[in-house]
Amino acid sequence: MDQYLIYFIIIPLLGLLISFLPSKTKETQIYRIALTTLLIQLGGTLLFSFALLLSAQEPFYTQLFTYYHEGDSHLTFDLFFDGLTMVYSLVSCILGIFVIIFSRYYMHRDRGYKRFFNNIIFFFLGLNFVIFSGNFESLFVGWEILGISSFFLIGYYRLRYLPVKNAMKVVSLYRFSDMCLLIAVWLCHLAFNKNINFIELNNTSGWAEQLSENPFFFYLIPFIFLTVASVKSAQLPFSSWLPRAMEGPTTSTAIFYGSLSVHIGIFLLLRVEPLWTDNVTFKLLLGILGLSTSLVATSIASVQSSVKTQIAYSSVAQIGIMFIEIALGLDKLALIHFAGNAFLRAYQLLVSPSVLHYLIHDQYYNFETPKDRSWFGSDHKIRSTIFILSIKEWSLDRFHFKILWLPFKFFGNLFRFLSSRLAFIGVSLVMITGFYLFYSGMSDAFKESSSIIAFGFAISSFLLVLQAFTERDSAIRAWLYLVAGQLFIILSTGFNGTLSTKESFIYLSGVCISGAVGYYCLNRMRKLENILDLHGYYGHIYEHPKLGLAFLFSGLGLAGFPITPTFIGLDIVFSNISGTQYLLPVILAGSLLFLEISAIRMYSRIFLGPHVKQYHPVAFRSS
Repeated sequence: MDQYLIYFIIIPLLGLLISFLPSKTKETQIYRIALTTLLIQLGGTLLFSFALLLSAQEPFYTQLFTYYHEGDSHLTFDLFFDGLTMVYSLVSCILGIFVIIFSRYYMHRDRGYKRFFNNIIFFFLGLNFVIFSGNFESLFVGWEILGISSFFLIGYYRLRYLPVKNAMKVVSLYRFSDMCLLIAVWLCHLAFNKNINFIELNNTSGWAEQLSENPFFFYLIPFIFLTVASVKSAQLPFSSWLPRAMEGPTTSTAIFYGSLSVHIGIFLLLRVEPLWTDNVTFKLLLGILGLSTSLVATSIASVQSSVKTQIAYSSVAQIGIMFIEIALGLDKLALIHFAGNAFLRAYQLLVSPSVLHYLIHDQYYNFETPKDRSWFGSDHKIRSTIFILSIKEWSLDRFHFKILWLPFKFFGNLFRFLSSRLAFIGVSLVMITGFYLFYSGMSDAFKESSSIIAFGFAISSFLLVLQAFTERDSAIRAWLYLVAGQLFIILSTGFNGTLSTKESFIYLSGVCISGAVGYYCLNRMRKLENILDLHGYYGHIYEHPKLGLAFLFSGLGLAGFPITPTFIGLDIVFSNISGTQYLLPVILAGSLLFLEISAIRMYSRIFLGPHVKQYHPVAFRSS
C-alpha cells in the first residue's frame, strides 16, 4: 500500500482546486466540496489504519520522486505512515468534518464564505504534508503552508485592524520557527552526512549515540527542535500568540488553534524522538519547560475575562503537561492526552457563544453576590503580584517585542543611509560586479578569500533586508531592497565555491519573476492611489483585490514559499554550506526570516486593514 500514500496529498489538493470553481454565492456547493474532501480523506485514513494494525504496526513508506539531484544535492519527496501519523490524521479528519458541518450555518451569508472554506482545505493540505511527511524536506513544505494558512485564517476579517495586526504577530513567530527548523535540518545533514528519512529514523537505533560523539550536535540539534516545537505549541516564552490567533471566526479557531495547529509541536517532538532519546539533559529541560508553562498558563487562564483567552491558555497548560509526559517517555499517554485535549477545546470554542448568551441572561434572574476575596496574611503580596502578572499575561508580548524584534529595528535604523539614491546605486554596482565575476568564472581568482567574501555578501543581504524591514516612506524602495537581499544570498553561496550555474539559475528564476511581478503591482498601485508608503494600514484590497492577490503571490514567491523554484533553491543554498561555517547559515536564515516578514508586512499595510477611503462603512480600529 506504500504507493497509495500520495492519495493523502492529491485529495486535499484536488479539493482545494475544485473549491475555487463555484461562485462565491453557491454556498451549498462550496460546503459539499469541503465536506467530501474530508470524508474521502477519513476513509483513506481508516483503510491505512486497519492495514497498519494488521501488519503488526509495520509503517508504510514511499519515496515518490526526486525533485532535484545534482552532485551531492539529492532532494526527494517522501511520505510515511505510522502510528503517530494515524492518530493525528484520524483526529484531524473527525474534527475537520464536525467543524465544516458547523461552519455551513455559522458562516452563512458571510461575505468571505468561499474564502473561508478555501482556507480550511488549504490548511488541511499543509497539515497532511506535515503528518504524512517521510523526510524533513517534505515536512518543511507543510510547515510553510501551515504558517501562511494561519495568516489567512487569523486575518480572515481583513478589513479590520486587530485581526490583521494579530495575524502579523503570529506569522512573525511562525516564520521564526520555520528558520529554526531549517537550521536544525541543516545540522542533521552535517551530523549524519546524508538526508534523513523517517523510516530509518524510527526503525534504526543508535541515532542519539551517533550524535553523542559530537557534544555540539548532541545538545544543539535537540534544543533547536525544542525551540521549533515551543513556538508552534505556544510554550514559554512564546505562549502569548495563541489568544491573538483567535481573532478569526470561532469555527476556524476551534479546529486550528484550539485543537490541531497548536499540537503540531507535540508531533515534531515525537517524530524526532530518536535524536534525543538518550539525552538526559534535554529530557530534564523539556520537563522543566512543560511544568513552568503549565503553571504560568494556568495562572493566566484563571483571571482572564475573555472566553477565548481562557480556553487558549488552558490548552497551553495541557500541552505543557504533554511535554512532561514526553520527557518521561510516556508517548502513548501523550497521544491520548492530545486527542482528548483537541476534542475538548474544539467543543468549548464551538459552544462558547451559546454559553455566554445563556449566562448573560441567567445572571439577571439568578444573581449571586460575589464572595469576599480579600487577601490577608504574609502571602498577600505574593498572591497580588501573581494576580497582576497573570492579568498582564506575564508581559510576554512585550518580551517578544523587546527581545526578538526591537533590537533588529534599532539595528536597521542605524543603516538608514541605505535609503539614499547614492547608496542604492552603490548596492547595484556591487551586485552587478559580483554576478559578473561569478558567471564569468573570474570568482575562482578569489578562492583564498572566498569564505570572507561569501560572509560579506551574507552580511550585506541581512542589512538590506533589515533596511526593508524598517522602511516606512516608500513601499517600492523596500521591495527593491528585498529583491536585492535575495540576490546577495545567491552571491554569498556562489562565492562560497560550491554553487553551480544551474543551481543559481533555479534560485534566480523564482526571485526574478516574483520581483518583477511585485514591482509591477506596487508601481500600478502608486499610479492608482498617488502615494504608496508603509506608515499605516490602507485596506486597498477593497478596491483592488486582484492586484492584492498578485502581490501576495509575488511576496510569497520571493520569500521561498513552495510555489516557485526558489523553494528548491533554499535547500540547494543550505546544502552548499560547509560544516565549518556555522555563522553563515544563521545569517542567511536571519535574512530569510525578515524577508518574508517584510514582504507580508508590506502586503498587510498596503492591502489589508480598514479601508482608507470612507465612502462605505468602515470598522472601528478596536473592532
